[in-house]
Amino acid sequence: MSDLGLPQRFLDLAKEARGPRALSEEGLRERFGAPTEIEIDAGQVWRARWDEVSVLVLVLAVEDRDVLAAPVTIDPPAEDDHSVVLASSFIAFDVEATVWAGLTCLLPIRVLDRPMDEWSEDLVRWATHTAQRRPSATPAGTRQGHAIQSELDPAALLQAELVDDLELLSQAPSLPVDTPDATPRDLASFLGTNLDLGSLCSSLGLGQPQVMRLLRGKTPLAPDQIEIVARATGLSSREISATVRRLPLGLVVKMEHPRWRHTWAQRAQRFHVSEAQARLTCSYDVFALAARETGGGEPDWDQRLRQFLHEEETDAGGA
Repeated sequence: MSDLGLPQRFLDLAKEARGPRALSEEGLRERFGAPTEIEIDAGQVWRARWDEVSVLVLVLAVEDRDVLAAPVTIDPPAEDDHSVVLASSFIAFDVEATVWAGLTCLLPIRVLDRPMDEWSEDLVRWATHTAQRRPSATPAGTRQGHAIQSELDPAALLQAELVDDLELLSQAPSLPVDTPDATPRDLASFLGTNLDLGSLCSSLGLGQPQVMRLLRGKTPLAPDQIEIVARATGLSSREISATVRRLPLGLVVKMEHPRWRHTWAQRAQRFHVSEAQARLTCSYDVFALAARETGGGEPDWDQRLRQFLHEEETDAGGA
């Protein structure tokens, strides 16, 4: 987008009491609850973010790991004939907003950062029908967007940027998910007699116990470690990635939910890693914690994560 910081700028203004109170920390908590309590529902407007890409989106439908969403812009003013423009009096931003229903797509829930507003069922219905190229009445408080007249029109350029940003968001790293037809094989068995443990320890800069955990699939390989192992063993990065133990779908759904994004961001800063790596490592720690406990049925993965974080904090406090 032309101004990736725009949604954050509105939040900053609200914090300074110069913007809409609905966008202040207090206002967002009143409407959506604490970050760890947030649920995703159709009609919510979220900030979708990954790395340097940030886009506002209107959620039209929710699946396990994805949302059907239409991008929303508030600045600069732009529209096309598959969009509607909302009056400022109907929304929290205090400026007009455009819903680009023609660019509706599936986005992974892991890129949703925080809810910003909630709009009417009529608008969700209109956007869904428009995305399906079905006629639908323009909702109250909106007007139909005007067609783009030229490829040089600023609206056309903004539309192209939106398409690119949505594509980048859709490619945000995901957690490895176990499937019924998967045949797990750890790196140790894959290397077999070609394993040179001393050389691998030296290349990775790790002790033998840590490397053995990597080889047996008990600790996930970070992306940079995959490249190091590839150079040290002559295997391809793809072959090595295939040995990473996959996680249960139920765990992945919970760990990729935006209610935990603040946790991943904090851990990324604390351990000087990427958000994706912080989420990956902690997810495997939670999986290992659950594996040590008895009991049938699907674990409460949210509770397992809270337990892991509490135990980690207790251990750190006693160190």
